[in-house]
Amino acid sequence: MRPLSESRLVTEAVGERETEDLAARLVKTAVPGEVYGLVGPLGAGKTVFVRGAVRGLGGDPAQVRSPTFTLMNLYAARIPVSHFDLYRLAAESDLDGIGFDEFARGDGVTFVEWADRFREVADAADVLVRIEFGDGPDERRITVIRRHFATG
Repeated sequence: MRPLSESRLVTEAVGERETEDLAARLVKTAVPGEVYGLVGPLGAGKTVFVRGAVRGLGGDPAQVRSPTFTLMNLYAARIPVSHFDLYRLAAESDLDGIGFDEFARGDGVTFVEWADRFREVADAADVLVRIEFGDGPDERRITVIRRHFATG
C-alpha cells in the first residue's frame, strides 16, 4: 500500500524524558486504528517512546514494559494501546499466531517495535518512527514520518 502523501519531522532528544515527551505530543491526535511502526537499533529507545505515548494517551506509563518475550502487551488508556515486539518472530506468517491483525486497525492504537523486520508491517504503518543513536550516550535522532493513505 502506497501513501498518498507523507510529512516528515526530524528532531533530537536528550535523555529518556525528551523522547517520552515527543511521543506524548505526537499521540495527541491519535485515532483508533492507527499503527505506529518503531524502528532502530537495540537500546535506542523504542519502548521509551511507547511509554511516553501511553502517558500522552492518558494511560499509566509505569505499566509499559518491552514485549520482547511476551510479544504483545495491552495498556488501558483514553484509546486502548496494543504494543507489539517483532524482534523474535522468524517469519511474517508468525504475525497471525500472535493476533497482530486482530489488534492492528482495531479500536485502539498499535505500536510495533522492530516494524522493519517485516516489510508489510513497516509499509502499512500510519506513522513510522526511526530512533537512532546521536553523538552523546543519551542523545537520539528521531525521524517521524506520518503517512496519509487513501481511505475506502
